[in-house]
Amino acid sequence: MSDAPAPRKKAADIEPLRCLDPACRWMLAYEVNAENVLNPDLYWTARRDGDTAYFPCPCCGGRNIVEEVRDAKGILRHAVTRFEK
Repeated sequence: MSDAPAPRKKAADIEPLRCLDPACRWMLAYEVNAENVLNPDLYWTARRDGDTAYFPCPCCGGRNIVEEVRDAKGILRHAVTRFEK
């Protein structure tokens, strides 16, 4: 047996969500992975306008649209997919 520590698994790369407007990039109070999938899934906190769910940007006033996506395993997730003024 070896006294070397077991190799650590790499954690998922989680970053703060930034406004998708390239001119703004304001940091929003959510965390996402590299594909902008919410982590944890706080979809229920999104504002609604009809069938559209979005996170408003407090800086530019735009909408960061949240939509359902399926991951590689087919699990339903929510991701910030686009920006609307």
